[in-house]
Amino acid sequence: MMSRMSSAEFQSLSIEVGQGPSGPVLSVRGEVDTVTAPELQAGVEQAMPGSGRVLVVDLSGVTFLSSAGLSVLVQAHQRAGEAGCEVRIVTNASTARVFQLTGLTETLRLFDSADAAREA
Repeated sequence: MMSRMSSAEFQSLSIEVGQGPSGPVLSVRGEVDTVTAPELQAGVEQAMPGSGRVLVVDLSGVTFLSSAGLSVLVQAHQRAGEAGCEVRIVTNASTARVFQLTGLTETLRLFDSADAAREA
């Protein structure tokens, strides 16, 4: 017998955009999965800064990160490199583990806090 997830158990995605000293800061909260990854992608695309600037994607409020979310972040990293800017990603314990398991710690710029990401 399959259990059903109630709407109270589903955690939607929330994205807020702020401004840091070297560029925009995207604060992400909730679950990044197949359903919500397009929202993250749209937020990243809108916030992507110009050459020489930095986009901080703060995942410290993310409770679940799927391969769809990872794909958005890898694509953002690639686009930033082509545009001459940089993406820095803030992790928490669970999202850091996903990056470790997938080997993306060698590819992406990961940080333990938003302050560290802004100051790097």
